Amino acid sequence: MSKTLIAYYSQSGSTKNLVQELAEKTNSDIFEITVPADTFPNDMFETADVAKKQRKDKNFPTLTSKIPNLDQYDTLVVAGPNWSAAVATPVISFLQEVQAFKGKVISLNTSVGQNDDQYNEDFREQAKGLNVVATMNNNLDEVINYLN
Repeated sequence: MSKTLIAYYSQSGSTKNLVQELAEKTNSDIFEITVPADTFPNDMFETADVAKKQRKDKNFPTLTSKIPNLDQYDTLVVAGPNWSAAVATPVISFLQEVQAFKGKVISLNTSVGQNDDQYNEDFREQAKGLNVVATMNNNLDEVINYLN
C-alpha cells in the first residue's frame, strides 16, 4: 500500500487549509515546513522582495522544522504558494534537504491561477534530481484522483 507525505509551507494559511483537507481525503501524513518567524514580513509585496533577494543570493532560509524519515513514504506531495511565478524559498530549502528521496514527487502550487506554468517549470528546476511525476495547480480533486 502506498504511503504519502504532504509537505507544505504556508505563510497566510491558505496552503495549510488546502493540505489539511487533502490529508483527510487521502489518509496522508502532513509535515509543515517552517522557518524562523522573522524571516519574512507580513506584507506580501515585501515578502516577494525578500524572496527575490534570497533567490538572487542563493541564500535560502534555514528550516526550523525537522524533516521526518522519508524512507517510509512512496509519494511526497510538496505544497506551497506561488510567489511571483516561482517556488517559495522555504520550499526550495526543503527540496534541497530531501534530494535523496527516491519516491514520486508531486507539486501542488496554491496560486490564484496566474503564472502557473512558470511556477511548475521552476519547481522542476528546484527539485533537481527528484522524481517529479506531476505538477498541479490549486486543484484538490486532481491531486486526490492522482493519489487514488
